Amino acid sequence: MKPFISVVIPSFNKVKYIGKTLDSIIKQDYPNLEVIIMDGGSTDGTLKIIEKYTKKYPDIIKFESKADKGQRDALNKGFRKTRGKILTYINADDVYQEGAFREIERLYRLNIDALWFAGRGNVMDSKGVTITKWVTRYKNLFLLLNQKYLLLILNYLMQPSVFITRVAWRRFGPFIGTKKFVMEYDLWLKIAKVKMPIITNKYLSSFRIESSTITKKSSDILLEEDEKVVKKYTSNQLILLLHRFNNLLRVATIRTIK
Repeated sequence: MKPFISVVIPSFNKVKYIGKTLDSIIKQDYPNLEVIIMDGGSTDGTLKIIEKYTKKYPDIIKFESKADKGQRDALNKGFRKTRGKILTYINADDVYQEGAFREIERLYRLNIDALWFAGRGNVMDSKGVTITKWVTRYKNLFLLLNQKYLLLILNYLMQPSVFITRVAWRRFGPFIGTKKFVMEYDLWLKIAKVKMPIITNKYLSSFRIESSTITKKSSDILLEEDEKVVKKYTSNQLILLLHRFNNLLRVATIRTIK
């Protein structure tokens, strides 16, 4: 039997994109799957779309909608509801690439003692057009090398392209962050102290950046929090300097995105 995969989706007023996110999951055609949508009380029509999908796929998709304390709170509550051996989350404006779940299943079967898995991902704009290709190539080089010190220099893991085992979640969770941000990078570094992820060169997801996303609106604050996380795991001044340099490049790149 294929390992059970649980996908958590934090959602709040994402009427424009959440259907695309859910379609990308259903099209995986993966048999042992659950989707848990944690909606923060959307008022823009998002709930109508969610309800349509839950009626069509009642055995797969579950949701709740009520006020929460932000994305971190929604994710931790959602992860506590999961039943899968493999866990992941995706924001309600991102999508999975075709065959992503079957690739993770393949890696899991070949590496049964692994704690987590990661693949490539690209960045897209509001229309779904791939952007910042040079940044993706740069991150893919780090991903190919996949060393702990490199993960401290640059968070080269594309968030929706990361899947962790239930064992890893129980041992290293929950997510930390602020009311606005989930610092999944902290969880990645915590797991990496024990074991680096099993890597595939397959593209597993597309991450959306456009004017309304938190990544775009609050990039400076987000990267300040990112640097605080790194300082928890290293005091090496060269690594911290290189991390700062990479973050400055990230801010400059994000500001060019419309």
